[in-house]
Amino acid sequence: MTARLARWSAALLMATPLVALHAQGLEYATGTTKYRVSSTTTSSQTSPMGSATFDLGLSEQLTVNLQKRHKDTVTATIILDSITLKSSGPAPDVSKLPGSKFVSVVAPTGKYYSGKSPEGVDPQLASLLDGILHFLPQFRGNLSTGVTWSDTTTGKVPQQGMEVDRTAISNYVVSGDTTIGSDKAFKIERTTSVKAAGSGTMQGTPVAMESIVKSTGMFFLTPMGLYLGGDSNDEVNVKISILAQNAEVSIKQNAKTRIQLIR
Repeated sequence: MTARLARWSAALLMATPLVALHAQGLEYATGTTKYRVSSTTTSSQTSPMGSATFDLGLSEQLTVNLQKRHKDTVTATIILDSITLKSSGPAPDVSKLPGSKFVSVVAPTGKYYSGKSPEGVDPQLASLLDGILHFLPQFRGNLSTGVTWSDTTTGKVPQQGMEVDRTAISNYVVSGDTTIGSDKAFKIERTTSVKAAGSGTMQGTPVAMESIVKSTGMFFLTPMGLYLGGDSNDEVNVKISILAQNAEVSIKQNAKTRIQLIR
């Protein structure tokens, strides 16, 4: 059994200083943009059967269309244009995913309300699909250097064919201004801790699962509300208890993700 967690947050390439930016009432800009997502994950797994390591490489291209439906609601329609998954171990089939449509309903500042992903997808891909639904980072509307805030989210999320209870606590700081290409942008740093637990059936076997994630990253946002991309580093520790066998599987992962705006 394997466990995968795919969530994306933050930053781009080289940054140069500029005159301090300020933004009041900042919201996501409507329109259509394209992004390239690349991720590498190294996993180690220990079980009664022994130990193993896996490397996973993920590459995606997304088209994101944002439309403001109401004063406090934005609909993000995300098309998965292409996806490539390379693994040194077992990996789910992603050949049917290109062209899939995801719809997220968010606040104008990115807070996630609800979403709909394609049906009939391999349960092992649940975390990947959830990451696409949560593609847009959230922020505060009054951005300037030094502004800080925290967010806590709780709820049930899909994980390896189960629904688990998850609590995520994120702390943000606008650490400065920068220029990416020709765009002036806020540099927003983030640290997140996530705890999740649940039980259910994984690959036909009754199990209980606990996971802890520590994540750091940054993302870039222009004063006009254009998301320029970001990068993140995630450390994941998962414990899976195989109830019928009184056995335990431990998984450790280190994932690095980069998101780039495609012009």
